[in-house]
Amino acid sequence: MKDNIPLMAVVLSAGKATRMGQLKQLLPIHGVGMLEMVLTKILSFPFSSIISVVGHKKEEIKNSVIIDDPRFKWVTNVNYDDGLSSSIKEAIRHANKDNLGMMVFLGDQPLLKERTIVQLLDKVREQGENCSKLIIQPTYNGQTGHPVFISSGMYPYVFKLSGDQGAKRIFKFADKHIFVPVEDEGVILDIDTPKDYEYIIKNLE
Repeated sequence: MKDNIPLMAVVLSAGKATRMGQLKQLLPIHGVGMLEMVLTKILSFPFSSIISVVGHKKEEIKNSVIIDDPRFKWVTNVNYDDGLSSSIKEAIRHANKDNLGMMVFLGDQPLLKERTIVQLLDKVREQGENCSKLIIQPTYNGQTGHPVFISSGMYPYVFKLSGDQGAKRIFKFADKHIFVPVEDEGVILDIDTPKDYEYIIKNLE
């Protein structure tokens, strides 16, 4: 997996984290901020480009998370108050037209295992350009999670989303929706509350 593949990695991290009560992107996990931990993991894979969509307290986040990789850039969602869908739309505006699609990660899922990313990328490679409207999604014990691959042919449907909707609402328009069972609870665990944070700290390998 040395050569870059024409695929953009998108890390969503623009929200206010109201249930956490503090800026969760910078919460320390084993001495490293959570968002930085997630990004570092993703940067070890051959995505042709990697972006992190930020909004709330964006300057504080950008000044605290230093990434030195030419493939990476910050993308600001000025409409982050409009919900998750606005961040996904903003990501697409920065997509390379030659990309197969994007792999959408959540910035608050630090338990995600590298082998899960490998499994998903392998599945993307298997499909190649056979399906222009394709969704690939991991499952853990029958529950769907992230990251989710969204092919470029699905982008027009994303702009039909509104508010705090994720991309799930548009999956029905895909020609093919592939589920990849993984042995990784991290695909369904995100940090929304102090209790979630405590659980993540206890279970991080």
